Amino acid sequence: MKSQSMNTRPLGLKVLAIAVGTLALAACGEEQATYTAADEARTKEMSMSGCAQMGGEEAVCECVFDKMKANLSKEDFSTWVKLTVAIDGATTVQEAVEKTGMSEAELRKANAQYAGEGARAGMECEAELAQ
Repeated sequence: MKSQSMNTRPLGLKVLAIAVGTLALAACGEEQATYTAADEARTKEMSMSGCAQMGGEEAVCECVFDKMKANLSKEDFSTWVKLTVAIDGATTVQEAVEKTGMSEAELRKANAQYAGEGARAGMECEAELAQ
């Protein structure tokens, strides 16, 4: 059974907004990075919070995070985790640029790349959870 928030807000738009905020901060071409379990937990917490703020239900938000982890390469997922933790608390693009050492253009390029991946994951989750 679909919930009201799934019926009233297209999931693709929620995922795109999440991607703009956190999911899209993975950099292309970064060296393989490592991260701690605490970093991954913080990334998931930030992603879940952003998703919930957009009206996403916990099950949908969890599904999107899990699909992103499964679908991204280990290197891309690792980079996403490290960058998400690095920008924690940034309130402007300039702050994110300063915290990550990436240019605004690099952040925007990553946004475009991962917004598509997030939207695909969101559509899959919506279909799965609607059954």
